[in-house]
Amino acid sequence: MKIKLATLDEVNQIEILYQELFLKMSNFQPKYIKPAKQDVEFIRKTINEKDSDILIAEIDNCTVGFLLIQELITPSYTCLVEHKYAFITDIIVGTKYQNQGIGSALLLEAKKWAKNRNLDYLELNVLSENIGAITLYEKQGFKDVSHTMRYEF
Repeated sequence: MKIKLATLDEVNQIEILYQELFLKMSNFQPKYIKPAKQDVEFIRKTINEKDSDILIAEIDNCTVGFLLIQELITPSYTCLVEHKYAFITDIIVGTKYQNQGIGSALLLEAKKWAKNRNLDYLELNVLSENIGAITLYEKQGFKDVSHTMRYEF
């Protein structure tokens, strides 16, 4: 397995993995998330911009997982201490490649990406139903810092 920065050559493989990610998320929260295709232009833009990257896990020249990471700044809100930080927007490992350390390898590379940019921390959101991902993140040292709560009518 090899972790590397995605190029435009991998867009189609990333798009296929996005479909798997969105399907998985829709299974967790079908009332709010639906299966979909990711906008290809969004993937291309993410790869080309200087403040974001897609890290891919590759086995035998096949993209088996990816992690989308962005450099952000905390919002201008008077009580918030300003920080530059990295945010993991999306992460997926193809179903048949799970439980092989690929997710951990992608997260390790994301940590390096953020450190190399002298960012203050690395952050992500995860659906509360995604127990497998939560377990992985906790093993990687991520801590719970807030909760999104919803009242349904």
